[in-house]
Amino acid sequence: MLQYFLGKNIDLPARVASGQFISHREYMQFYDRCCLSKSINDESLNIKFLDVNDKQLRNIIVANQKGMAKVSSETLQGRVRRLRKFLLWLFDQFHEVHDVDEKTNKKFNGIIHKIKLDEDALGKNGTQQVGDPEESVIPDDVFVKFLEMLIPSSPNNPFKASKVRNYLIVNLLVQGGIRRGALAKLKVSDFLFWGSYDQISIYRSGNDPTDPRAEKPDQKTKAHFATVDPNLMKKVEFYIDNIRAVFPRAQFHDFVFVSENDSKGTAGQPLSLKAINAIFQKLSRALGFHVHPHLLRHKWNEIFDKKGELLGVNPALLEDCRKYAMGWSHNSNQSDNYNEKRIALKAREISKAHQHRVDQKK
Repeated sequence: MLQYFLGKNIDLPARVASGQFISHREYMQFYDRCCLSKSINDESLNIKFLDVNDKQLRNIIVANQKGMAKVSSETLQGRVRRLRKFLLWLFDQFHEVHDVDEKTNKKFNGIIHKIKLDEDALGKNGTQQVGDPEESVIPDDVFVKFLEMLIPSSPNNPFKASKVRNYLIVNLLVQGGIRRGALAKLKVSDFLFWGSYDQISIYRSGNDPTDPRAEKPDQKTKAHFATVDPNLMKKVEFYIDNIRAVFPRAQFHDFVFVSENDSKGTAGQPLSLKAINAIFQKLSRALGFHVHPHLLRHKWNEIFDKKGELLGVNPALLEDCRKYAMGWSHNSNQSDNYNEKRIALKAREISKAHQHRVDQKK
């Protein structure tokens, strides 16, 4: 948001301080830019290296480029919300509510009201695209290649170091369906290395005083136990006892995953969220497919649906189990996002069966 207005030579703090704010036209231009991927710039939307004389064809090509570059409604809503909150914060810094003249106050409330209407509409409408219910967030062949690549002994493993740690990080996300923040804050004591030997405690910890990281990770949803394969638990235990233990700084905290690179004197310190992102960036480049931690959470839900159906689990019970495993409250409607695909497939099966019956009668 700041980069956009800086590029347009619009000084938002100065505008708000002067009572000029931003015009409706300037806001709409910002809104249009927010619809596009951050990596897309205006130049990339121009037709290059092609001598296209037909204006209609040129317009179709440009429209298609913009369509492919569009972000989700949730991303768009977040960008619009950021502008509104920043304008409100600036207004509080520069103006006392009682000292603002009626004209300035009305002008400011007008732009804020417009932004809020767009923000609320995006929340209600959701995405305007209709996805293929049979399309996976990560195609199965790509997913198999991805998991094979992670094996420390694989010739396709893109990492020169920290192969065991990176293998465990990704597989805990794959099997547990947990968030990146929950993974980064996992402590040795959170792994239940006894009993069924397959449980990990996931919970909120707020501002943990034992966490030395500037950007402290946390669990967003309610406390629950994540279930993983006992073999993976054994590998985590091996990492704790034989790899993590090598780093002296790791003795001063309980966080499982630590930095193994001492170029900045951080070896043994809890692994940062940026370092986890870097792991996925390197994997994505090697795979030729963009994979990020939250995408694995979506993949977990796809696999969960298939396993639940194979086991013949009642749909209502399946959703209760999903809500528990994801850490959602019983009243949460988050599961609706994952249910739509399964419902669409069922609707297709029923429609085909009905059509077959009609055709037989004909």
